[in-house]
Amino acid sequence: MAGDASAAWKEWEGRETELAWGRYPVEHDPIRRHCHMVDDRNPRFLERGECPPVMVDYFASAGPWPPADLDILALVRRIPTPGDRLVNLNQELEWFRTVRVGERLGARHRVLSIEQRPTRLDARSVWIRTETTVVDATGAPVARRLNQIMVHRAADEVRP
Repeated sequence: MAGDASAAWKEWEGRETELAWGRYPVEHDPIRRHCHMVDDRNPRFLERGECPPVMVDYFASAGPWPPADLDILALVRRIPTPGDRLVNLNQELEWFRTVRVGERLGARHRVLSIEQRPTRLDARSVWIRTETTVVDATGAPVARRLNQIMVHRAADEVRP
């Protein structure tokens, strides 16, 4: 599979999802509930209408109901790999500005690189680097996330 897959992986590198808008604008009530749940009393979030950075994905996606896969997972699952077990290894976040109540957010996802790298779990593990860009209603970037995902085979699929 490595020879065939590496050619297919080259076609996947650079592939990007269309911009998808969040189901809801940034709202005070979900922010308030989140802050109370994690005991965050920061007046920036509770009184000034700023969105906690951890909630930007929530507002840039489909929200809590009805449940849906994040676009990045659907994209990664379509990449041909020997296994189907996903492990999120790392995220690097870069914030460009503060998001406020009332703003509309959207996101697009892009595959940056794909390579096969052996691990103790599986000698045929596949490492997929992705980028998610969150934008505001004008299309200006609000945040960027680089994500390292490893896909491997289940233990019973790996021959000793």
